[in-house]
Amino acid sequence: MRILEVAMEIALPPELLEALYKRYGFRPTREAAMSTSVGGIGPLLRERIIAQAEQDMEVLGVSLLYQTTWIQSWFDWGQLHLEKREVVSYLREFLKDTGIDLSITLFDETTVKARVWETPYGKTKVYFLDCPLITQVVYPSEEDAPPKHPQPNAWSEDARHRQSWLVGRGALALAKTLGFTPDIIVQSETPTFFAHHRRIKDEFQQDPFFANTRYIFNDHTPMEYAHPVWPRRTLETLKVDAASYVPLPGTGDRGDVDVTRLLVSASEGVFGVSKKHVQIMRAMPSLKDYAGKIESITNGVHVGIWQAPEYRNAASLPDTELLKLKKTKKEQLLDWVWRHYGLWHTWKEQVMDKGVVLWTRRITGYKRIDLLGSLCKDPALKRQFIDTDLVLLVGGRIHQHDDQAQTMIYNLLDLISQDRQLQERIVLLDNFNVWMAPHLFQGADAAIMLADDGREASATGFMKAQINGNLVIATDDGAIPESVLFQGREKQGQSANGFEVPYVHGHPKADGLLRAFKQLQQSLRDPSTHAAMIRSALAAESQVSVHRTVQEMHQFYQKVLSSPTPVSSAPLS
Repeated sequence: MRILEVAMEIALPPELLEALYKRYGFRPTREAAMSTSVGGIGPLLRERIIAQAEQDMEVLGVSLLYQTTWIQSWFDWGQLHLEKREVVSYLREFLKDTGIDLSITLFDETTVKARVWETPYGKTKVYFLDCPLITQVVYPSEEDAPPKHPQPNAWSEDARHRQSWLVGRGALALAKTLGFTPDIIVQSETPTFFAHHRRIKDEFQQDPFFANTRYIFNDHTPMEYAHPVWPRRTLETLKVDAASYVPLPGTGDRGDVDVTRLLVSASEGVFGVSKKHVQIMRAMPSLKDYAGKIESITNGVHVGIWQAPEYRNAASLPDTELLKLKKTKKEQLLDWVWRHYGLWHTWKEQVMDKGVVLWTRRITGYKRIDLLGSLCKDPALKRQFIDTDLVLLVGGRIHQHDDQAQTMIYNLLDLISQDRQLQERIVLLDNFNVWMAPHLFQGADAAIMLADDGREASATGFMKAQINGNLVIATDDGAIPESVLFQGREKQGQSANGFEVPYVHGHPKADGLLRAFKQLQQSLRDPSTHAAMIRSALAAESQVSVHRTVQEMHQFYQKVLSSPTPVSSAPLS
């Protein structure tokens, strides 16, 4: 069974980043780590590829090598700094040049060259396509357009199409060059649309090399931006063959195409990344008539990458030793944060006996970091938050075109910059990235995962927390119901390992978050309760491990390979 994973972002492996750090130090490494991974999907796909190879599947990955990344810094005087930095010159030193130059004909009939680089991902490889004309930055927007460009919005749309075409048709060209005939191509998210050879009118459409290839579409988010609708002029420009497309019943054929609907119809297999996500996908108006085709494989994380080695057998320790281990790891984390983020000389001693909570998520509106601003702004809520004796380590990526997220951070920074107490209790971490993140999860007491109801497909940060014995503060969304047991909603014979922030008309509220903080602090102060909750968190490992994910994917692959090809486009009710 030969698997080709195609994605716009695949996080770099730890070994490469460590080698870069040894040669160039802290700043270039964290910036390079940000170039190929914006959110949770980057580490997820990295680890899924590694774990498939560990289970003896013949798997390769293909992504793009980005020239630059957007870094972000927080300043004490309440300012957010965004700046684009070049990183590819560092990365090329640590990737292997395959000597392959792909010649890719684009949708506008121009031809570009893509240099192919490779690097080990465990027992297999991931290939990166390097085309400086196209691979400037992951998910380009208006802010990435050339200075004084008359139509930056049109430029960014065209840039995204060219990247999608390059990674999709480039993956097919590379597979042929390598002689790697894929049994299955996994397309993660709609930007990999062009990796489906039959969907585009070019030289690959009838290529016998892919005659027996089956396709799997892996959706990662219910958010609207990830489910575009293309008008006829776009379909014609991009050479999309939509002849088999079945419009949504009752809407008539208006000539436009829902890209997700087309991918679902054209793929032999479709899966979402948690049980709740699949329920949401099946209920989408554009996918309702394909509900029977959409299956669920919940995301997982690689224990070997994210878990501190000391926790491998921690469940067998007596309570006193388990809590001592937790305290030691927290002290190590606080020392690491103090050193790397230049905090004042007494900060570490001031917070050493407090609970440490991570809020390390991609920063966007529906993930609700604005609730932290609400807590800080209201004097009564702020006083109660301070009384919980918790320290928050806050980090995440802001997309350069997300004005709402930038406004939320500006508001939070304004509040913190004027309040010494808040400066001690809320530490904003510059340039949160996949290289540094394991340090945080291995030493914290708890992690936060909030989202408006139905907006989080899965999330993996809380999984990284659980395998390190961290408790979880969360809304009941994404994959949370599958491994987090909220206090007050325990199952028979199982201790809680998390605290719920309840929904009010589909949205979490600041007072609900504050209640969860209070419940956490009460548990941290009770050794027997805390130890029991740590054990419950560690017991989730088999559920949140990417090896469980891969076992389910292997079963899914076998099912897909038994299906006819090419797939029928008829909806499945």
